[in-house]
Amino acid sequence: MDMAPPASPNMVRAPEAKGIRQNFVETLIFKGIASPLALVLVVVQSRYLHTSGRGSYVLVILSVTILTRLLGQLGYAVTNRAQKQDAQLRPLVQASFAIGIVLGLLGTAAIIAWGAASADIGLKVSAIAAAALIPQVVWQGVCGVLLGLNRVRLWNVIQTLPPVLTLVGVIVLVIGLKEGVTGAVLAWTLAHVLTALFALAATRFVWVPMPWRKMLDLFNVPLAELALTMGAVQVVNLIAYRAELLVLNHYRSVNEVGVYSISVQTAEMMWLIAGSLATAMTAPCLHESEDEASKLVRKSAAKTLIYTAGVALLVGAFVPYAFGPLLGSSFDGAATPLRLLLPGVTIYAPVTIFVVYLSVRHGRPHLSLAVSVVGLIATVIAALLLIPDYGPSGAALASTIGYVVGAVLAWLFFERLRREKTAAVPAAPEPAAAPS
Repeated sequence: MDMAPPASPNMVRAPEAKGIRQNFVETLIFKGIASPLALVLVVVQSRYLHTSGRGSYVLVILSVTILTRLLGQLGYAVTNRAQKQDAQLRPLVQASFAIGIVLGLLGTAAIIAWGAASADIGLKVSAIAAAALIPQVVWQGVCGVLLGLNRVRLWNVIQTLPPVLTLVGVIVLVIGLKEGVTGAVLAWTLAHVLTALFALAATRFVWVPMPWRKMLDLFNVPLAELALTMGAVQVVNLIAYRAELLVLNHYRSVNEVGVYSISVQTAEMMWLIAGSLATAMTAPCLHESEDEASKLVRKSAAKTLIYTAGVALLVGAFVPYAFGPLLGSSFDGAATPLRLLLPGVTIYAPVTIFVVYLSVRHGRPHLSLAVSVVGLIATVIAALLLIPDYGPSGAALASTIGYVVGAVLAWLFFERLRREKTAAVPAAPEPAAAPS
């Protein structure tokens, strides 16, 4: 039943609070399945690819991931345009596919050229990885449309498929057939191709029939500009979350980077709460009135902050004592950086909620981009000042400073835009007086 299309995709009613809670819990469950699988995948790859193979795999996957982050927001741009302009959904989805394919082909060529010029990757591996770019852009774009339609369960299924299919592929190609790095990258690419095919089949009601022969005519420049601006936010975020690692590696050693990365991965797992709640409230935020939408965003941001703070207290109290027994005594040093990261990760968690309001509802991705850029600048400056003397602890403190600065700016942008939009809504007319 969940796979059946709604009678009118452009006339979706926002769910009540019960529906938001249900979507939130379902998303947490699905993410709770995907996250351990991703961890198992890392362990398997590390054991069978060894250090050099794992390094090559990470480098080539990162190159595709950066371009996917840039192009993968097409679905959210479609959702914004369909809601803001009351436009038909199907032409916008078809235009997003055209944009993703045209720009994806350019990105695919760039990845292959870069990989061919790299001695650590090579033409064959880079070509296999590059083949995953367009499928990723397609299924992530579909996911953005699904959130606008409040099809959260189908969204969760699609999001969970890549790690599941990749793990199966790695077991077959790497462990079974001993294909090494080539097999690992091929498993990853096939997982995204199959995910894209499933996503297209499950959402054919919003894009079929597709006029493939008029692909270039479908290219929508304003939609592409909005999606690329949203994507730039994701790219800057990706860099901002890792900027202090580069500074730490420069001033200290790769060993300290390895210790600190454990702290970062542990702390950032708490953002699963914020991501799940943002997924659950996206459709209501789009379809409610301005006043109700802003109230929902405030309430969701407060809940995110409270839930994340509660988890942070538990993580800070118990998890650091598990690093040594689980990972070895060399990782005991991850405890202090983790505790320093927790306040910043907690305060930054509601930013995910604000981005839905700023970028998706009102099409102001430049505000979200400003939050990411300012946070990045604050992180880098603090890292340059603190890391030389304090190492991983300085990196953690620098990250926390960047998170706090970005979170405060996001809250200010939300409040300013909320007042602006609320003031622009005309007041309801006074009811006519009853005749005497």
